[in-house]
Amino acid sequence: MWIRRVGEDAGRRAGAALASARARAGTDWARRALETHPKPGTPPTQEWEVSLAGLVGRLPRVPGPAVRLLHLLDGLGQVAVGPEQVGFDGESAAWDKVLEIRCHSTVDLLPDVVVDREVDRIREFLPPVPGRRWLVTRAAEALLTVALAATAAAERQERSLPCEIVAKNLLGRPKNLAGGLFAASALTLIPEAGEAVLAAARERGIPVTVVEDPMTGLHAERAAQLRGAADRLTEALRRLRAAEPEPTKAEAGAAALAALEQLRARPPAQD
Repeated sequence: MWIRRVGEDAGRRAGAALASARARAGTDWARRALETHPKPGTPPTQEWEVSLAGLVGRLPRVPGPAVRLLHLLDGLGQVAVGPEQVGFDGESAAWDKVLEIRCHSTVDLLPDVVVDREVDRIREFLPPVPGRRWLVTRAAEALLTVALAATAAAERQERSLPCEIVAKNLLGRPKNLAGGLFAASALTLIPEAGEAVLAAARERGIPVTVVEDPMTGLHAERAAQLRGAADRLTEALRRLRAAEPEPTKAEAGAAALAALEQLRARPPAQD
């Protein structure tokens, strides 16, 4: 009886907290969170990162256990740069192992089918715990909103993003670390992040290569490509929000964790 009450109370508190987060977030919370995210130095003097987990974790009153769970998403949504290392999506390389930084056009943010694939990957990264659907929805919403804003920015002004790293692996052979949709979007919307990567590379004498696109100079085709990307993102975001769960079902795994913590902290009462 007591154990059941503890679990139910914890679940209600977690659900209420996440419902409050949803109510306060509005519809463009991810873009605002990214815009107000602290910027790295140029070159960086301390470790800096931006991630899907960090954006969702900035929602008001998201329980700590939910944020810890979200860090499983670093493998598909992260940019990290600092004086010691650089990396994307949960993989990093020490600067003394980096052989080359490759830059790609912002127009290449969204190749065909990438949107559905990235949303599916979010579902795969998060384990099937209570509240998983709420967390998947928030993370996918953040990804799509940020990518849509980046696509609009690319349409206004094409830029070159340092979103591919060539580094030596443990055997000394070259390996590629390429940023995914979130990383490329974050680099587009936080130009200081890309500038920090490039400044750190140049400071160490690491070559920076701009990868040429066969569509260079074909402005009409590029504009059509960006409009198509924006349409795909808008439709994916519409479908996601239409299928959003009721907040009372959103416990984000915090219920079970909170219950266990209380079980450890208190001896059972006599019923």
